[in-house]
Amino acid sequence: MRGRIPESVIADIRDRTDIVQVIGRYVELKRSGGNHKGLCPFHDEKTPSFNVNADKQFFHCFGCQESGDVIGFLMKLEGRTFMEVVEELAQRAGVEIQHESPAEAQRAAARRSERQRMLDLNAKVLGFYRALLSRSEGSEARDYLAQRGISDEIAERFQLGFAPDGAQRLVRKLESAGIPLEEGVRAGVIARRRNGGYYDRFWNRLIFPLVGAGGEVLGFGGRTLSQESDVPKYVNTPETSLYRKGEALYGIDAAAAAMRRTDTCLLVEGNFDVLQMHQYGFDNTIAPMGTALTERQVRLVRRFASRIVAIFDGDSAGRKAARRAAPTMVEGGVEAKIVRLPLGKDPDDLLADQGAEEMTRLIEHATPVVDYLLSELQDEMEDSVPGRARVLQAIAPVVANLENPVIKDLYVDRLALTLHIEREVVRRATASGGSEHAKRLVAEADAEAARQQGRPVPREPLPPHEVDPIAILLEHPHLFPRAEEANLRSLLTNDGLRATYSAAMELQRESGTVDVPQLLRGHTTDPRVKDELARRSMSGEYKTDGDPRRLLDDCIHTLQELREDERMASLRASIASAEAAGEQTQNQLRELNELIKKKRQRIHETR
Repeated sequence: MRGRIPESVIADIRDRTDIVQVIGRYVELKRSGGNHKGLCPFHDEKTPSFNVNADKQFFHCFGCQESGDVIGFLMKLEGRTFMEVVEELAQRAGVEIQHESPAEAQRAAARRSERQRMLDLNAKVLGFYRALLSRSEGSEARDYLAQRGISDEIAERFQLGFAPDGAQRLVRKLESAGIPLEEGVRAGVIARRRNGGYYDRFWNRLIFPLVGAGGEVLGFGGRTLSQESDVPKYVNTPETSLYRKGEALYGIDAAAAAMRRTDTCLLVEGNFDVLQMHQYGFDNTIAPMGTALTERQVRLVRRFASRIVAIFDGDSAGRKAARRAAPTMVEGGVEAKIVRLPLGKDPDDLLADQGAEEMTRLIEHATPVVDYLLSELQDEMEDSVPGRARVLQAIAPVVANLENPVIKDLYVDRLALTLHIEREVVRRATASGGSEHAKRLVAEADAEAARQQGRPVPREPLPPHEVDPIAILLEHPHLFPRAEEANLRSLLTNDGLRATYSAAMELQRESGTVDVPQLLRGHTTDPRVKDELARRSMSGEYKTDGDPRRLLDDCIHTLQELREDERMASLRASIASAEAAGEQTQNQLRELNELIKKKRQRIHETR
């Protein structure tokens, strides 16, 4: 008997499967804001209520409450088993399925618990670095930021920190907090000495936390403040269970909302380029973490935007980076353009010298990626038959991956004319090698199937003040411990929301995140809750806007006040009834006075 398929393999299959493209083979979908919309295939309707969200990789129908991921969609629509669907998608995506034994399943559960410990540790380390930046010993780092023109607002938005000079400051901090130093090693923030003992990985460096799209601290980068030539300028966290440089994008948490709003991602090379671009109002800017752009990074971008405008440095290294990134962007299925910066300029320099107006002009006149490649290759082309053949050989795979057949055909004509090569030769060279690969895009959903709800949706609205904190937690699951500390569950009055909160908290404890399709499928039975949480999750309203901790605290504070007001009203009614019956009311009066005193004190503190 075969064992279960590891969750990591299923996640990889989903990661390589574009839910919008798969569902689009069965349902005519049209883009609607950050989602795609069409007529539901699971019930008769005339007005589209079926939504597909590429960000979280799940679908939800607001008419029949059917909800799930790409695997669940195919199971439901075609009546196939989970294994049949997974095996077919795996074959299409080129993923080898390996089944795990019960012992392996147990180890996988332990890894999920390990992930949460690493997230908690990284959050504490970030707090340590951020606090030091604001203290006297962080003055050199603050001066360096001022010298680079980085405002306090941007430093706060990107949670910049400072690792002090000295090889064991963080080591001692972890020891005093009772955190095993081996966990710090696994998280990549400290390292072992060859002769025994531990030392900080970052010291005398400006710290850039790498924050995931969901707000989790995945790792760190550090820029040295030393003037010594033999000190590496940048050091990043080594690859860990949380941080893989080929999958990470610096600034994705801060840029996600603007990327969704504009449907465009601005891609630069360095951390300081990201900071400056945001400072000048280009809030949809991100950068790879010290590596060439990868297909996985493009798939991550595709969760938020369908277009990339790459802005690389205006030197030979920047031109080479642009040429390496061009095929990856096209293969990733995005509409890609490249900005040509003046020679010797990077985005940081250009903004400082010429401001946002010139950057806006350059972005508006960005060159489509195939035109950019053709121009670059022509500059180097030897004007001979072998020379023109080499250009065609280099650019043909990129044209082959273009998804729009009309644009692809026009480029075939242009290449034939420009390179003086027969059109049929160009057509054959660009006919294959890319169409299937271009479909292996986008990202993450983690569940199985959705069940049909055989009842109408009740019309009574859910209490909005109770929905808000749960919606925030689904976007920022690392805040669940904060909600537990405030005893949020006791403040919820709606049974469906209470059950959903408890289920989401358990999912977060198991894996460090909350899979929305899985939550809606297996843990939420009230169709009102399914609709409302699906709507909030698809809107992404709490994804990056504002400080999620403050938003959650405000929601909890509002609920506490509502519960206290309700309790006071109940006590007053109870006192009136008891007095009319001639019964004792001392206990009720004492509780009521305490609540009134507490409320007055809170009002006084907020003035």
